Amino acid sequence: MRLTILLVLGLLPITTFAQKRTTAPYQVNGEVNFPQGDETGRKIFFVYQQNGQQKTDSTLINNNKFNFSGTADIAIKASLQFTKPYATPEPALDPNTLAFYLNNGLTDVKATGFLSRAKVVGSPVQDEYAAFMQKYSKWDRTLTSAGRRKRSLGKNDSVKLKAINKTIDSVQNLKMDDLCLFLNEGIAKPYAVGAILMYLKAKGSSLDVDKAEKYFKQLPEEQQHSADGQEAEKIIADLKKHK
Repeated sequence: MRLTILLVLGLLPITTFAQKRTTAPYQVNGEVNFPQGDETGRKIFFVYQQNGQQKTDSTLINNNKFNFSGTADIAIKASLQFTKPYATPEPALDPNTLAFYLNNGLTDVKATGFLSRAKVVGSPVQDEYAAFMQKYSKWDRTLTSAGRRKRSLGKNDSVKLKAINKTIDSVQNLKMDDLCLFLNEGIAKPYAVGAILMYLKAKGSSLDVDKAEKYFKQLPEEQQHSADGQEAEKIIADLKKHK
């Protein structure tokens, strides 16, 4: 019995290291649908993280197909894009950019229109992330609708403007509350850093920068060092500066 306990204790550091290690082999097979004459020779860029460092790779599309392979931090969001990395001010809003999670092995990407709407197959984390985004998009739809109503108001509609601003703030706060509920239970999820970023960008009056920073510090280092993590850290620092 004592020998068994000693063996288990001896294996603990190895087990802990294995659980924290997320760098793994990956392969991305992609397919797009450019029109005839443009289906070969166009470059596509792949941005990913490897051992905590951001990397960029590129390849030429051949007969509407492309592939990438290597090792990456698969728990960190990667992206495919037609525009050169860092050339687009808001890559998250660029229809020619797809943000997704890799699988430890093969991930298939098929785009029949905008790259941002491509179907990703083979990555369980991506499936989970897509369901997460779908759940929280309900707040964005409501905010978009309220924003349209606000833009349609005239400059003299102060009463209506005040009411719509109150509605927008209320929805922003509800979204933030919902994200906090997720983070209280799902802080270990690979996309928790994205949830923190969504919380910070919601801009509701109940935003608590100290709470956001507390969540951020609970993230694994690789998530803190990711592109989303660096953006969240910058927003937190700016908010604390003007607090």
